[in-house]
Amino acid sequence: MIRPWVEDDLDSLIAMGQRLHNEAEAYSHFEFSPYRVMQTFFGIMQSEDQVGLCYDKDGIKGAMAGAIYPQFFSKGKTASELFVFVEQTARGGLIGKRLLAGFEHWAMAMGAKEIRVGVSSGILPGRTVGLYKKLGYNPTATQLRKTL
Repeated sequence: MIRPWVEDDLDSLIAMGQRLHNEAEAYSHFEFSPYRVMQTFFGIMQSEDQVGLCYDKDGIKGAMAGAIYPQFFSKGKTASELFVFVEQTARGGLIGKRLLAGFEHWAMAMGAKEIRVGVSSGILPGRTVGLYKKLGYNPTATQLRKTL
């Protein structure tokens, strides 16, 4: 079942954040901080312009967060995912699709004109892009990175 985060989810999401960090080579140059996960968790829960969702069936198996904002040139709003993560043992099913459907529902209710998603962790990028395309998302941009 997809539902918004609640305070009791904090420990599970810190542990999930650690697993995401461990698996995502793209972020290996960053030190993992449980405190930062906690700050982000409560910041999202207290914000009207952000949402945290999880898939909870016999424990949290997937989670995502997103935000909505007006474009700098328009009052039209864009919703963007901040992260999506599904536990390794739960991948290949419907959890990612259900999380994104929940996010889309929230984005529409918040007045978004579009949703933007990305694949920056390096975790199964081809498979993730394939899922996004099946759900109607189209490539629109290129992201580059320079490690300092």
